[in-house]
Amino acid sequence: MIKTINKIILIGIFLLVYAISALAANPLRTLNQVFPNLSTEQRVNALSQNGIRNIFTKYEKPAIVPAQNSGIDLMGETLKKTPYHLVEALVVVPYNRRPLNTLDAYNAIGRVGNLSNYTVRTNRGQVIHLFEETTRYPLSNRNVSIPDPPPATVLPDQETIYIRIKDYFFGNTYFRGDFSTNANGITFNITNHVAVWYLVFPVMGAEKLAMHVYIEPIREGMLVYGLAGIDIPEFIATKINLTADINRRVRIIINWNSDNLKAIV
Repeated sequence: MIKTINKIILIGIFLLVYAISALAANPLRTLNQVFPNLSTEQRVNALSQNGIRNIFTKYEKPAIVPAQNSGIDLMGETLKKTPYHLVEALVVVPYNRRPLNTLDAYNAIGRVGNLSNYTVRTNRGQVIHLFEETTRYPLSNRNVSIPDPPPATVLPDQETIYIRIKDYFFGNTYFRGDFSTNANGITFNITNHVAVWYLVFPVMGAEKLAMHVYIEPIREGMLVYGLAGIDIPEFIATKINLTADINRRVRIIINWNSDNLKAIV
């Protein structure tokens, strides 16, 4: 009888250890759990190299909608800026030699210096470096450049950095980037904390850009989800189609994130 009881206890312990090990080995969510409403075509595109990118106005519905219980609300944050034109994007970067984690995502976003590596094609067909130079700077002095720090070993709960981008069209532009973490991933919120000018004309007031990037390690790879919009008067927005300009910059941000993640391993 005692031997039988001991066997039952041992079996119970074995099953408990196995269950805990299984949960620890596979705690990640799936793409379908985070974005359950994707069509088959959208899912295939999200898992491809190019991912999904969609442009729409505030009167239209987004095509990429996370689950209500996902803990992700980029749309709510973006709409606080009351943008007229919006761009959304989603791509899953496959794991290579090892699965990535949120610390990897944080370190990937931290490499702002190589944002200037990317080219785009203008409406006239010209290939240019849209961001001619990118660097961090201290809030106290926008003219000082700060190098990217070495990779972190501990993930901060939140952090703010300041980025100066020499834009091909607008010259020096200044942005604030805010990191935050949740139970599953990290969010990088970007806004222009200084007005953007073209020659002597102001084209966008301070704090009018809303660009959000959410990164989460899921079972299929590293999920990169982005949403961006600009708050400008509607009568101007209807006369000038800013979608292409926003789209180019979102494309660079998404590609930059994806390439930095790939470079880690």
